[in-house]
Amino acid sequence: MFSFFIILTTFSEYFRLFVDDIHSPHSPTTLLEYINKKAFYTKMMKLIKIIKTTYNALYIYRAGKKVFVFKPSKNVEKEILANKLAKILGIKTLKMEPYEIDGVKGIKMNYATRSVLLANHKQELNKAHMRALKNIILFDIWIGNKDRHTANIFVGKELIAFDHEKIFNKGRARQFIKLDVGRRLNDNFVDVVEKLIDKRLSAKEVLIKLGFDEEDFPVIRKDDIKNVVKDEGLLEFLYSRTDFSKIEF
Repeated sequence: MFSFFIILTTFSEYFRLFVDDIHSPHSPTTLLEYINKKAFYTKMMKLIKIIKTTYNALYIYRAGKKVFVFKPSKNVEKEILANKLAKILGIKTLKMEPYEIDGVKGIKMNYATRSVLLANHKQELNKAHMRALKNIILFDIWIGNKDRHTANIFVGKELIAFDHEKIFNKGRARQFIKLDVGRRLNDNFVDVVEKLIDKRLSAKEVLIKLGFDEEDFPVIRKDDIKNVVKDEGLLEFLYSRTDFSKIEF
């Protein structure tokens, strides 16, 4: 009887995870397929590396020949939504899906095996990388991302941004540019900002002083936002931040 209870409990847990995962773009079509998939990964998974960031940690797993990143997250919905918003600005992100390991919910992401974290990239960024970094900075100001740093940007052929749990925060633009990112944008980031910080300039005015050009600022269309975001409060927040000349630095 006890063994039957254990089997029933395990099946119920798989069913719950299956229901949670069914909306994933890579979700299995049947519960049996899901159980087989989870059993395979549980058996084959091996933790090979932990990357600690400002607010959390990234767990790098190997499952057979595949390598993936697991990031515990209390805001999986925000992570997924941020990826969709990033596409509006043409920003590269990691493909992801909701995932759970040992009862901890989070997201499973592809691991950019041929890339390195910007924090560990010692060379100068090339022109394409710099354009992408500027775009990421504007993206963070737009969505109010207070957790962008050089340990959640991969550098390879392209820059890849990830880790968007702490978004949709109000505030001045400078609150969303950490020093390590600012210094990759401009070696004199601190000196430039200190000279301008009391002048109450707009984000656009200060960013131009830091090396942005007029054409670096995107036109963010409301229709594009509305295609992604359905919550009225979030729509209003995002609409209000599309003009960088109206956001105080």
